[in-house]
Amino acid sequence: MNSPASGYLPYLDVTRIVAVLGVVGVHVIGGGVDAHEVGIATVALHMALKAAVPIFFMMSGALSLAPRAQRQGPGEFLRRRARRIVPALVIWSAFYLVVVRGAISGAPVESFGELMDLLVSGETYTHLYFLFAIAGLYLFTPVLASFLSEDEGRRSWVVGLIAAVWTILTVSASQAGGRGIISTVPLTAGTLTFFLLYACYYVLGRAVLVAPIPRSAAVVGLLLCPALVVGVTYVYVNSTGGLEGNAPVEPWASVLAPLYGSLPVVVYSVTLMASVSSLCRRWRVSERTESTLRTLGEATFGIFLVHFAVLVILRSMFPELQNYDAGPVAVTWTVTVLVSTVIALAGKRTPLLRVIF
Repeated sequence: MNSPASGYLPYLDVTRIVAVLGVVGVHVIGGGVDAHEVGIATVALHMALKAAVPIFFMMSGALSLAPRAQRQGPGEFLRRRARRIVPALVIWSAFYLVVVRGAISGAPVESFGELMDLLVSGETYTHLYFLFAIAGLYLFTPVLASFLSEDEGRRSWVVGLIAAVWTILTVSASQAGGRGIISTVPLTAGTLTFFLLYACYYVLGRAVLVAPIPRSAAVVGLLLCPALVVGVTYVYVNSTGGLEGNAPVEPWASVLAPLYGSLPVVVYSVTLMASVSSLCRRWRVSERTESTLRTLGEATFGIFLVHFAVLVILRSMFPELQNYDAGPVAVTWTVTVLVSTVIALAGKRTPLLRVIF
């Protein structure tokens, strides 16, 4: 077994693996939830899985804000991150626009102006906003890491929680503006602003790692998570006109609608990650298991990027999988994960493809 001195925390890779499974699940059932074609159990599952994306950002912050990541200086940190994120951003955006959106889905970009709109809004494809957001966060990471380093635990919590309050207020006000409750939208999410809305998760990811909450509080937090999922589900149902989508929407539900930066999702996601981090940080594994977890953990980036293409192709080849009953959903979810994992692992071993996986 590895000792704590080895520095490897297996729960971080396990969390990344579970998170990418959650992201795939969100996209497998999301269409049915949005179209009001599923029951309350599937809606609740969708809300439970919403923590996956915030956890991805928390994992990125936990690792990128570490002193070890900054030991060669900000220039080298930014160069290493640019080599990883820029090729992926360019190539995957082009792939999804041309192949998935254009050739497979039959919705090609028809003008230069439309292309510019998609690039500015960060909507080159459903999930690729993550790349724009993380690129912005990387730019500010050396400054953040330097500030946090003197009293890392306390400062990470303080900065992260202040950023969380700002995010919640901004998202709530934007929702109110979008629904006509107020006349001003304070922030429009896009290529240059996504990182602002996820900065709280990025910093809190470091906080829960270096200054974990007490184990007793973590147990309570974990036990509260099902109730928090119920709360998020309740808000979602009320913010979308009920399960059938034809009920009146109350203003409070519009303001609290469970987006990734909303109050219900922030509370749920941070509670879940803080609890898991506290309870699992002492867990150690054998060197063989560590090697497997590292390999799968490193593959999650590629799985995240390729899975939507796999999902779209799978459903275009087998239309019966577009059904949102339990059987088709389970098959679609499983096959998408397995195929995406094989592609990502193969991509990381192929010299010309490694740069985008």
